Amino acid sequence: MPDDSELDRIDPQPRVHKLSTGFEMEVVRLRTRQFFRLLRILTHGAGPALTQTQLNFEGEAAEFAGKLLTLVLMSIPDAEAEAIAFLASMCRPHGIIDKAESQLTKQELQANKDKWEQFGEELHNPELGDTLDLIEIIIEQESGELQALGKKVRRMFEMFRRTGQDKQPPEPEAAVQDLSLPARSRRRSTSSATSTDGPTSTS
Repeated sequence: MPDDSELDRIDPQPRVHKLSTGFEMEVVRLRTRQFFRLLRILTHGAGPALTQTQLNFEGEAAEFAGKLLTLVLMSIPDAEAEAIAFLASMCRPHGIIDKAESQLTKQELQANKDKWEQFGEELHNPELGDTLDLIEIIIEQESGELQALGKKVRRMFEMFRRTGQDKQPPEPEAAVQDLSLPARSRRRSTSSATSTDGPTSTS
């Protein structure tokens, strides 16, 4: 029988958080596009801190979550746009009527539109405390999954090194000037030059 964490992934229940303005948001679960946005924050903003702060994927879950949270928070000042885009992708207005648009009444359509418009206003420049709260909730919610993913990536990399695939010689590169030529032209340029021997006309 699946445990609670597995059931959460099968049927995720979003966590509701009230901002300082009173607006309520749902924090959704991390998926592929959100994961790439989180990586963009870390690689763009953390810089040298990524090498100085070692994330121990084999260590205690609480320690891993704390270090990951620190890295994300350190990254935000140099990855402002990425951080706001990440938050917007990880949240949605609470109380959205979740039905196909064709099944919504005119009043329900307008209610959803109003909520999304306010959502955009709230995340345009949120209070600092609200930003920190949302990031803390996201890291707390996703650190276990990210730690498990890190273990898997590390095992794959170790196997890659053990099998010597990292030492295989690279493919030979074409000369820079050849890259600008179409393939047909490159083939012609390697053929022997046309012979100029033969009868010549005389005046």
